[in-house]
Amino acid sequence: MKNKPELLAPAGDINAAITAFEHGADAVYAGLGKFNARERTENFSFEAYGKLMSYAAKHDKKVYLTFNTLIKEQELPEALDMLNRITALLPDAVIVQDIGVLSMMRKYFPHIPVHASTQMGIHNSAGLAMAEKFGISRVILERQVTLDEIDLMRKRSEIELEVFIHGALCCSLSGVCLFSSWMGGHSGNRGKCKQPCRRRYFSSEGNGFFFSMNDLYMLDDIPALKKAGVHSLKIEGRLRKSDYVAAVVRAYRMMLDADEKDIPRILPEARSVLSGSLGRKWSTGFYDKANYNDIIESDKPGVSGKQLGRVAELKPNGFIIQTLQTLKLGDKIRIQPQSGDEGPAI
Repeated sequence: MKNKPELLAPAGDINAAITAFEHGADAVYAGLGKFNARERTENFSFEAYGKLMSYAAKHDKKVYLTFNTLIKEQELPEALDMLNRITALLPDAVIVQDIGVLSMMRKYFPHIPVHASTQMGIHNSAGLAMAEKFGISRVILERQVTLDEIDLMRKRSEIELEVFIHGALCCSLSGVCLFSSWMGGHSGNRGKCKQPCRRRYFSSEGNGFFFSMNDLYMLDDIPALKKAGVHSLKIEGRLRKSDYVAAVVRAYRMMLDADEKDIPRILPEARSVLSGSLGRKWSTGFYDKANYNDIIESDKPGVSGKQLGRVAELKPNGFIIQTLQTLKLGDKIRIQPQSGDEGPAI
């Protein structure tokens, strides 16, 4: 692929979407209030989605609709009605998991491109061939594929490939995880994941955060992904606020735009920009054939955030903090005990 990969950013609301565009994203992915894998975020009304589409068109950007959950039989009429309303706005693509939704898209809205969600579980060239056969224009690969596998798939298929480059990782294959459903009836395949994998668990051999994965970080590996012929580089984070989106998009934009000879100079600058974003410890996930110890630190909760300061003095009804950072109205503060357990947040 001769062209530079697309930089694709998350948009949990209109502010995050516009922020992403202003800081260098080529496209955003966003969902409505239902039938998308992040129902816990604010998401978009039809009116707000229309405004986003208008903004994107004026600035030569793209918007992809996430419609990537499993649809129950009794929900099919409602799903079709939502697709009918939203496709009238001509989104640049619809991201789907359910093959029933894929069938409806091809039957009723053949003019709208369809992208296979990572929830669909495609991870090899045979899966890519199936996707092409059913009219899918792009496949969002599972997070568990390696760089070597991506290179092989690119050589065996012409379909567009999209991969994640930054953000939270799941301990299970996307689209087949039942963890949250078992632990309270909130299915991740219905956009309701409660992230039980982030909790501490106890066993006869000890206790720890055995399933809580480090965050994905591929800033240093952007040149390798470009050479692999990936069409789109995706940032995870529709539950994140616009300041996080701004920092991450800007850092990766710097690396994507850098000439090969300038990378030694640009990379430290991009890392500095990214250091201000909140998150867990970074890893390259499965791209480099990782083992358990590379991607999970079971003795730590992996709490997102940066150190605000330390408790300097206890009071009868509170405490005084010696701060290292500037606080803004609306900031969330977590009180972290020395035990390493995740403390209360205010």
